[in-house]
Amino acid sequence: MTGPTRRLAFQLRVICWTALVVMIPVVLYFTTEGTWDLTKQRGDGGWSGGFFMAQAESMLVHARLDVDPRDIQSECFERDSLCYGYFGVTPSLVRIPFLGILRYLHSALTPLYLGIAVLVAYWAALQLLQRSLREWTGPAPRRALVLGYAIAGALALGPGGTLLFVTRPAVYEEASAWGVAFVLLALNHVWAWCAGKARSLIPAVLFGIAGANARPTAATACGVLGLVAAVWCGRYRSSGRVLVAALCLSVLPGLTAAGVFWLKLRTPIPSVLLEKQVQEAPHWRAILQRNGGRTAGLMFTPTALAAYFRPDAVTRHPDWPFFDFRFPQEPILWVPPLRTGGAYVERVASVTATMPLPWIVTLAVAIWLGVEAWRLADTDRRRGASSSLSPVLTSEQWILAAGLLTSAAAMVALTVTTVGITNRYLSDFFSTSTVGVALGHRVILPFFNRRPIVGATAGLVALLLVGWSIVVTFSLATRLVFE
Repeated sequence: MTGPTRRLAFQLRVICWTALVVMIPVVLYFTTEGTWDLTKQRGDGGWSGGFFMAQAESMLVHARLDVDPRDIQSECFERDSLCYGYFGVTPSLVRIPFLGILRYLHSALTPLYLGIAVLVAYWAALQLLQRSLREWTGPAPRRALVLGYAIAGALALGPGGTLLFVTRPAVYEEASAWGVAFVLLALNHVWAWCAGKARSLIPAVLFGIAGANARPTAATACGVLGLVAAVWCGRYRSSGRVLVAALCLSVLPGLTAAGVFWLKLRTPIPSVLLEKQVQEAPHWRAILQRNGGRTAGLMFTPTALAAYFRPDAVTRHPDWPFFDFRFPQEPILWVPPLRTGGAYVERVASVTATMPLPWIVTLAVAIWLGVEAWRLADTDRRRGASSSLSPVLTSEQWILAAGLLTSAAAMVALTVTTVGITNRYLSDFFSTSTVGVALGHRVILPFFNRRPIVGATAGLVALLLVGWSIVVTFSLATRLVFE
């Protein structure tokens, strides 16, 4: 690395570590519900904050996976009169080494473990961002542009990011937070491996298994990521061991998660119809009657996408918190073939209303990758074209960029095909926006580097959008945690 490159890398590390340190008290404020008490725990319905500790005790002491129904109120999946949580085992496994301490404190330390999961996810997002800025800057733009982009990205993904929506110290949010964290760690490791900075794909396989056993949506992301690594291996690395590791990354996360479900419920893909609340609650009976008893399928996708991407998903208030959820206080848009009332809707915002800047950048990246794919495929045209029409990316770079973005986007495949629509599911979209922001500088910075006035104007707009995200996200997170 040259002297200027080393200085840039150092400055990027300073920005990222500063952002992470600043996020620590923010995250812990929400996970402790403003008390700063790491032992605070709510076990009532809708929270079940001690479930993962109870599952850890059952695993270690009794070599079983069932828990007392009081540890996961209203959410039991019953088999042979035993109560099982449909959540994975990863958040329980990370507690097992410290189970003696947890017993002494009479707490699952959910605020602490949840905070760690959220901060690990944010750290992994920052690692992707600075890795891309270090390795993919290309013809060097002005350093101020690179550093400004890093600061805007760190703010948009941190205090302005949807990770704050999973800081409520409850069983649902902790499962989501660990899932996002391990998917981002897997994405980061595969990128490092492709860049020759990591020897083996085994850590990515382990991250994938841990992610899928926290939240099954991670299995689809790892399934695609493993195929990307396999394609890369076939084209650029011929080692049979590496190919096996890539295929393991694609297959093992889903298989292990299905295996845990089988041990619990004797089915690899449990239906929400097994849940006690769904069987008994009148509102669930009404929902199932409207959608023909379906709990998953493509019929839910148009309505879910409309809910998660509509830009008018929040309303303003004159006093703090300044923003509130528009839905379900107002009816969402029901898109055929799903009938009105055919899905379970909780308070929900959207990724475009809460993170407009990352998703604008992500859309630009998707279009850019499409254009670059056309240019790379049309070899004859490229040979006779002017340099302005030549591809910016090599085929090697395009496979990596498109593969990472597609893998991250695959994490929402299960999210938008299930009966539930809720705000915590926005965390499943976080990986996509992270990869989009990490790649976006290749699209944006060269253009602004040649047009300083346009770049300054865009920087001001970006600052306003990030400010909007921070205020909206803090407002909604406050309502989720404290109301």
